[in-house]
Amino acid sequence: MCRSVSNITLSDPKKELGEMFKNRTVKKDDKIAAALELVGEDANLQAFIKTLATNGRLDLIPEVFGFFVDYSLKRQNNVSVKVTVNEEPSEDVKQRVSSFVATNIGGSTSIKYEINKSMIGGVVLKYKDNEIDLSVDNKLNGLNSVLVN
Repeated sequence: MCRSVSNITLSDPKKELGEMFKNRTVKKDDKIAAALELVGEDANLQAFIKTLATNGRLDLIPEVFGFFVDYSLKRQNNVSVKVTVNEEPSEDVKQRVSSFVATNIGGSTSIKYEINKSMIGGVVLKYKDNEIDLSVDNKLNGLNSVLVN
């Protein structure tokens, strides 16, 4: 689905919103208009956006919004599963993770992918206080501890 904010069209709002606010070729006025459209009629949030604009920090908007979305999900006990991989996951990996999450946690649980280039490979899933570490790094550390002792 494609959403239009001012004259800027976003096909993947979550990803491209961040890119738009960090893009130096997008006019400051367009960024401000997009941010004000996101906060709606709330005068306090509009003042916050204008303060960010005055201080040249509109690039912080995606992180700020992300923080509040995560916070509200936690308050609703709707915590995302965080999946860490070493590169952009393939559709097969995404499907397998989605299937695992739907079966073991719940079908409506959201999944957030994080890329950690320092990982050798594999997948780490975190949900609330639980972690499933299927990374190559973890396997190598386990093998190393067995061989050293």
